[in-house]
Amino acid sequence: MLKFALIVLLFALISTVPGALAVDAADGQAHYDLPLCLPGHYQTDPGDCLPLGPSQSIREMAEQGFPYPMRGLSARRPDASLSELPEPVALVTGGNTPFYASLDDAMAGATPVRTIVGEGGRYVSVTESVQAGGRTFVRTKKGEWVEATPIWGWPRWQGLEFFATPNHNFGFTIDDIYSYSEPSFISNQTENFYKKYDSFPIYSWEEAEGFTWYHVAPGEWIPSLKSRMVRVDTHRPDGVDRDRWIAIDLEQQTLAVYEDGELRFATVIASGAGQAYSDPGVYEVYHKVELHTMQGSYAMDKSDFFYYENVPWALYYNHAQAIHAVYWPAVLGIPQSHGCINMFPGDANWLFHWAELGEYVYVFDPSGKTPLPTPTPMGTPPQPIYTPTPSSGG
Repeated sequence: MLKFALIVLLFALISTVPGALAVDAADGQAHYDLPLCLPGHYQTDPGDCLPLGPSQSIREMAEQGFPYPMRGLSARRPDASLSELPEPVALVTGGNTPFYASLDDAMAGATPVRTIVGEGGRYVSVTESVQAGGRTFVRTKKGEWVEATPIWGWPRWQGLEFFATPNHNFGFTIDDIYSYSEPSFISNQTENFYKKYDSFPIYSWEEAEGFTWYHVAPGEWIPSLKSRMVRVDTHRPDGVDRDRWIAIDLEQQTLAVYEDGELRFATVIASGAGQAYSDPGVYEVYHKVELHTMQGSYAMDKSDFFYYENVPWALYYNHAQAIHAVYWPAVLGIPQSHGCINMFPGDANWLFHWAELGEYVYVFDPSGKTPLPTPTPMGTPPQPIYTPTPSSGG
């Protein structure tokens, strides 16, 4: 009995040693068990180890388009100080807006020196503010007085500045959202919560339930209903003859900056809406202005007249269409401007100081829904495309 027990124990020890001799019951041939391979993606049989366990999981991830190891984007938020406005502004509420020559006239409601009519948004510059009788009055850079409320809160979210170009697409959320376990709204939500304008990687995507679903991690999907994708494409667009350009995706409402074949910056924008859409095409920045007034109207009765002083960091590239900052309420990721490309202040500031006069601006719509601009007939004399206070934009 003791001899039998020793034989059983010896057999058990031999069978657990890597590389021990064993016999395959199917073919009767002897072979040595191989050890497990180190974790990795083995596209062919390594021969000297078994690609099982962690390696098998890594292979299954690779088949779904996920790299190993999975890393975050090589990017950071730019300096937060870029979001500070160069000069203060104040919000004017109500309809027609009277401007007065003095504070006493403004308080008394005397004859104004001018009046802005209409119901559109309006903001004015501020050099001084005074509270009197429960009301707030400000003096503008023109020296006029108007009843208005200085604003201290404006969007300070910023996009991403890249150290290295990612080898996959990525996206930004445009609202708070939990991700889903499958590409379906009826699937379970995961425990991963994304705040508005958070970034996430995109390894693949598919169409389901009327939306594009982005595969951001194994068993995790984010719908395009509340997100936008940045298509990483370092190939120089047709019509661009140097290695610097700004790419504006009207379908995804994103902006990307490329330099020397690398992605330098990316963010969410808001382009023109309705008949005031932003024109696709290749343009060049022809004017840079750090601070100016934008005003205009699109209704026949001018009831929508808007008036924004101290609009910062504008890059004019196509007649009155410009890339510029917005300090007024806006939800980026959705077309909503009068034709301009709206950005939050920190992003517009970064882009303004990166861009040079003559910088290429490539505006495109992969969906093909945005009409192409009508070509200018040969021989047509150039039209003036900028004045210090454009009558349109925004």
